[in-house]
Amino acid sequence: MKFFATAPGGLSELLREELMSFGATEVKAQPRGVTFEGDLEVGYRSCLWSRLANRVFVTVLDAELETQEELTEQVATVDWQTHMDEFGSFAVSFSGKGMGIDHSHYGALKIKDGIVDYFRGITNNRPKVDTEDPDLRVHGHLNRNKLTLSIDLVGYSLHKRGYREGQQVKAPLKENVAAALLMRAGWPEIAKQGGCLYDPMCGSGTFLVEAAMMASDLAPGLEKANHMLVHTWKQHDSKLWNSLIDEAEEREAEGLRNLPDIYGSDSSHKSLDIAEEAIHNAGYLDSIEIKQMTVEQGRRWGDWQPGLVISNPPYGERLGEIEEVKTVYKALGTYLKNEFEGWQGVVLTCNPELGMYLGLKAKRSHNFFNGAMECKLFRFVITPEYHCEPSVKGGANLVQEVNNVMPEMSTSAGAVMVANRIKKNLKPLRKWAKNQEIFAYRVYDADLPEYAISVDFYETEDAGEWLIVNEYAAPKTVDKAKAKKRLHEALSALPTVFPTVPVDQIIFKVRSRQSGSSQYEKLDDSRDFHTIIENGAKIRVNFTDYLDTGLFLDHRDVRALVAQKSHGKSLLNLFCYTATATVEAAVMGAKSSLSVDMSKTYLYWAEHNLAHNLAHNLTHNQQASGQHKFLQADVLDWLSKESENPSSTFDVIFLDPPSFSTSKRMEGTLDIQRDHVALINQTMKLLNPGGTLVFSNNLRKFKLDTEMLENLTIENITQKTMPRDFQRNSKIHQAWLLRKS
Repeated sequence: MKFFATAPGGLSELLREELMSFGATEVKAQPRGVTFEGDLEVGYRSCLWSRLANRVFVTVLDAELETQEELTEQVATVDWQTHMDEFGSFAVSFSGKGMGIDHSHYGALKIKDGIVDYFRGITNNRPKVDTEDPDLRVHGHLNRNKLTLSIDLVGYSLHKRGYREGQQVKAPLKENVAAALLMRAGWPEIAKQGGCLYDPMCGSGTFLVEAAMMASDLAPGLEKANHMLVHTWKQHDSKLWNSLIDEAEEREAEGLRNLPDIYGSDSSHKSLDIAEEAIHNAGYLDSIEIKQMTVEQGRRWGDWQPGLVISNPPYGERLGEIEEVKTVYKALGTYLKNEFEGWQGVVLTCNPELGMYLGLKAKRSHNFFNGAMECKLFRFVITPEYHCEPSVKGGANLVQEVNNVMPEMSTSAGAVMVANRIKKNLKPLRKWAKNQEIFAYRVYDADLPEYAISVDFYETEDAGEWLIVNEYAAPKTVDKAKAKKRLHEALSALPTVFPTVPVDQIIFKVRSRQSGSSQYEKLDDSRDFHTIIENGAKIRVNFTDYLDTGLFLDHRDVRALVAQKSHGKSLLNLFCYTATATVEAAVMGAKSSLSVDMSKTYLYWAEHNLAHNLAHNLTHNQQASGQHKFLQADVLDWLSKESENPSSTFDVIFLDPPSFSTSKRMEGTLDIQRDHVALINQTMKLLNPGGTLVFSNNLRKFKLDTEMLENLTIENITQKTMPRDFQRNSKIHQAWLLRKS
């Protein structure tokens, strides 16, 4: 006989293994269930003993159709008298589509007509349709032109064991999903060895009851066995069925003698009331102990035999709950590490990111569905070697956290796709970087649009290799869960592509549009600086404290040009940031320089950059540092005043303003598209005859108003200064050389 057992998403492989243990053959896992073959006993065992299936069907027809009309004709070829009486009742359900049939009601109607036509042709009578309590339930599935017709042997979903009858439980974990999680966690073997089970957030007690049913060898279909539709199916073998019922009762009686300790706790007395009722209904009131307590209170029971801790904590489904829930996961992780060393741990969540707040490295993880909700099961060995720090706000070590909690994600299709693209990019880039002596460059920049991150590689003098990963914030139209999953896939690919980069040196940041003071805010306060070589200069970079590292990689060639033109000349660097261009110019032999920026922090950084290079560069003497000065000032205000009555003029000026800027220390705001003409004209007043202004900015839609600058000689050097590693993103900056006509 041919059968089909349906199951929730993610359970098909486990169900396949379970059905094989019943003696099934030709077992094949499908997306929503398993097809298998066997005698009637195999089918009956599936109805009684499956902890995972929703329904069990016996197939009565497989046919290929040529026309829609053939559907009813083929249904009428089945010998329905061997399945039901002519005066009995039946109901029909239908799924799939094909042959112009797109509506389930219409498909069911065509099948009903075929059954009626059969009986009218044989007996001139017909059974009645009863959707509420039929003798036979028939299901048809159409896949293009292939029709499969089956009889439901159970009549209800097998996850309804009977111990929750009449209970109104909000968003409960389905019983067969709970059973699958326990199987994945290895509970049957742990129970055989006498290990305990404990659920510290047991809610309505589903894990507790399902664990007891497994440990006591109770057939999950036994309680409602008399209500299954096998009894009204004409091919039912009551003698065989009753022998299997007797066997199940004997196994349960034996299993109850060796039931291990099972415990549960929860902070909610209402949940515990529901759990106690379910435990009572299932017959385990003397075997399962529950107590009201929180994980913060610590374990309040005596010593237990180490076993399995399993939990389905809240996951913050409502807006504003997520931050509160993170503290719950941190508390749960601390509880597990402090009280359950040597145990196995299992945590289910519908928000995988929350797993990173447990502070435990996952041994494995598995995908499951609870109804329509996609969930992830994390499995832990609770020993010190698997301890790690919980995720913290800012998420700089998100790659390490993903690697800890979801190690298998690196083999997902999305992660493999990202890895392959980065490897493709790296092959020519590494050769180019080596030849050009470039030690910091971009290896990926949202090349696959749905994986919207940038990845920069740094090779430092003092701390080896680093990756800096920036996530481009997704538009509001993109589903947040999908965006988060793709981010985790992309991040999980990086350790496999860069095995020589320590995972804790892959730093993650979120890059969104910055405004006001937020663009200057610190992300961290590590003050951990490292040295990178660029254009012959030693540059200090910081990977964690700020959104940017202190080195804008796309301006590498612009800085080289500024340094080259500044040899033996004076340089003015406006909006200097960390004054990298000034430092490179000084190393190249600039006679003097003035670097202006509003940020005290960045100027302090800049002074260290310069001092570090002059101290190590033998072409400069002790007095050289005095020729390079720094000025903290609002550049707009300083430039406005200085252009009216210049105290100094310069041979080379580097003007690289932000696209938009405002702060408490500024008199007004800067909008580079609106203000660039006035800004350039003021700057040109500080330029010596024959001098050069290097003007650049990063506004993608920027247009230089050449008509308003008609008194200047203008040369667009955007393409000349676009580094090879940014050529895929040619609008990342624009640059010009401007001279007085």
